[in-house]
Amino acid sequence: MKIGVFLSRMQPLHIGHLGIIETILEENDRLIILIGSKNKCGTIRNPLDISIRREILEETLSEKYGQDYQKRITIIELPDWSMETDTSSNQEWGRYLYYNIVSRAEQKNFSIYFSDSPEIIKGWFDDELIERINFRLFERKNMFQGVSSTQVREAFLNNDREYIEKSCPNAVLKRYQELERIIKEVQKNPKKDYEIE
Repeated sequence: MKIGVFLSRMQPLHIGHLGIIETILEENDRLIILIGSKNKCGTIRNPLDISIRREILEETLSEKYGQDYQKRITIIELPDWSMETDTSSNQEWGRYLYYNIVSRAEQKNFSIYFSDSPEIIKGWFDDELIERINFRLFERKNMFQGVSSTQVREAFLNNDREYIEKSCPNAVLKRYQELERIIKEVQKNPKKDYEIE
């Protein structure tokens, strides 16, 4: 079985994420979506709690693919286990990630889709694991006018509803005021990465 894996924090979900999800579904039998940084909330990069991120994703998938999207798509919430600035344990993180995927995929080989710098993700895996993973890497700047969650959060801070309307699914737009409030509150009083358990 061909399995595609997509890892993203979705802070918040936008059309770039949805474009990758669509590509994975076209190229694979199953899709595993890992919503990263499950345990992080209230920081500048991770203002939104995992429950709202998952709710937005599930609502969007249901709207786009129908209620039975779960037949092909599995969602996993994946906590981080180190600070974002810690690069000394990249391959430990890679093994943690790999075995979380394998436990759900029930097979050792899969394709991982990633829309950030290729050197980041390849540095996570040692030679033994790299042989088992097919990497599908995308240049974020070349996709959907380079939309990113960082830009979407900045649009919330700048009251740029037009950017959010063209960059995000309905599930984000429905929660516009709630997301705006959360993002602005976090901006005023952010937690530090080391303050989060």
